[in-house]
Amino acid sequence: MKRNTLALRLLILSSVWVVVTLVVVGVLLSILFRSHVERRFDDFLFDQLKGNIAATEISPADGMLKMAWNPSNLRFHRPLSGWYWQILENGTLRARSRSLWQHTLSVIDPGLGTGLQHQMLVDPAGTALRGLVENVTLPDSDASFTFVVAGPISNIDRDVQEFTTMLLITLTALGVGLVGAVFFQIRIGLRPLSRLQQALSDTRSGKSARLPESFPGEVQPVVSELNALLDHNAAVLERARTQTANLAHSLKNPLMVLTNEARAIQDERGRLMDEQLRNMTDSIHRYLSKARTSGANRLAGTLTGVGRVAEDLRFSMDHLYKDKNLNIQLMELEEIYFRGDEQDLQEMLGNVMDNACKWAKTVVQVRGERTGHIWRVIVEDDGPGIPEGQEALAFQRGRRLDDAMPGSGLGLDIVCDIAVLYGGSLSLDRSSLGGVRATLEWPAIAGPE
Repeated sequence: MKRNTLALRLLILSSVWVVVTLVVVGVLLSILFRSHVERRFDDFLFDQLKGNIAATEISPADGMLKMAWNPSNLRFHRPLSGWYWQILENGTLRARSRSLWQHTLSVIDPGLGTGLQHQMLVDPAGTALRGLVENVTLPDSDASFTFVVAGPISNIDRDVQEFTTMLLITLTALGVGLVGAVFFQIRIGLRPLSRLQQALSDTRSGKSARLPESFPGEVQPVVSELNALLDHNAAVLERARTQTANLAHSLKNPLMVLTNEARAIQDERGRLMDEQLRNMTDSIHRYLSKARTSGANRLAGTLTGVGRVAEDLRFSMDHLYKDKNLNIQLMELEEIYFRGDEQDLQEMLGNVMDNACKWAKTVVQVRGERTGHIWRVIVEDDGPGIPEGQEALAFQRGRRLDDAMPGSGLGLDIVCDIAVLYGGSLSLDRSSLGGVRATLEWPAIAGPE
């Protein structure tokens, strides 16, 4: 999971909350369990104390204290077991459990009428004890008797420790399970954002024009706003392209009239006007073409199959150059796609194929290939080719290497401009067929599913 992500923040916050909650729950459960164990411990001592009181009586013959029966619990018979009882009369030992052997527990006389008391005691072995002490009077006696029953605190601590250990293991397993559940919940809960990212990537790459309307209610408003923005940008682009086309159409005829009039003037002024009007025409053609395509690679578009466009262009070239009887070959173009406006692809590929057909003798080859993240369309001809060292001149605006061939010298320059706007390029070199090899390339993207 990457740093500084929403998923990581949610996971950390949820994990901290789970850990804090489980720690608090663990402490509370330990406290409650200790209270429960102490209560059960005291209940046992209380039963033993009341049993001793019930078993004690004063002998009518000599007025001595005696036990009608002895406690049957073996813990009070094992020497120094930690479980003890004793009976005191005015501070003098009268009876004790076998576990005390020859020793006596030191207690504080609670006094008559004080009721049952808890006292912390220590046995002869130094073991800490928890005891119950009560001062009572017996029938047929005016003396005060102190009954004491005590047991080792270590028994309480051991039970609590065992419970705490099991509780720690259980809460740790529960914590790991909860954190894992939180992790998967976050992954599943944030999955629509991953889908949104993929949908935006598909839109940017041209696989789809809009985002799908199938997101959860919390994400759908964002998707709807993005779709509205895409629609707005597409409308603005279309309006700009329409206005560009209208401007080109409105300037075409006036410039043509002015050019004809300038050519009719047979002096230096006419030549100068004709030259400047030609420059104006070239500039308008150049910059209107750039304006028409300037936003295409930044907006959502559709994937255009190069093979279909090349097939249409071959049909046009066959008719345009039917006198040359050219063999125009299309190879490996089916899996090549162009993200952008189909007209831009037609203008780029059409200019390159037109140049190849102008100079070809018999064969023109149009071949597609992919290398890594680059798609290429290679157009070759068997014509005379470009003289060595003059390849760069072919890209100069208005430059024609042979005035015998028709054209304005703007085609390759415009192709370069459009290719660069789409992140691609155009290069020229010598073909193995003998003529020119023109290579158009642009970033590769996934084709349609």
